[in-house]
Amino acid sequence: MAPQMSFAQALNEAKGVIVQLSTRVKSDAEKIRSQQQTIVSQSSTIAQNDARIADLDAQLAHHVEEIATLNQRLQDADSAREHSEMILNRQGEKITTLQNANAELEARLDEHKQQIAELSQERNELHTQLPSEADAAALVAMSQLLNKAAPAIEKARKSAQPQMRLADHNDDAAPIAQAA
Repeated sequence: MAPQMSFAQALNEAKGVIVQLSTRVKSDAEKIRSQQQTIVSQSSTIAQNDARIADLDAQLAHHVEEIATLNQRLQDADSAREHSEMILNRQGEKITTLQNANAELEARLDEHKQQIAELSQERNELHTQLPSEADAAALVAMSQLLNKAAPAIEKARKSAQPQMRLADHNDDAAPIAQAA
């Protein structure tokens, strides 16, 4: 056991312990106040950061909506582009078909022009073979003259019957008839 202490020593020692504990309590109280200040300061910072995070979340949500809208517009534009390309392809095919048909029609037109030229030339050749107005007038006059002279020619024909005689041909043995 420890030697016995006097009351004054025990009191001094208790006083020292109390002063020590009081200093420690003051120090701990100061630390607690400092930590409370830190907590208040950090709480304010945390509140500011929470507000900033909420603001950033709102901005992020807005950007997400914009991206979704832009994606939809992009998809619509792609669909419109594809539709336009299909229309252009169909129109290109129609143009090609029309160009081919035009080329065929031009070829037929050239053939028809050639036929027209040939028919015009043939018509002109036939036209030159037709009797002229002078020839037609001469034929009418001759026809009228023959009509007037027809009875006289008929009479002369009946009165003058050709007489036929047989003639010898030197090279052949068969006789040939000759008009007298």
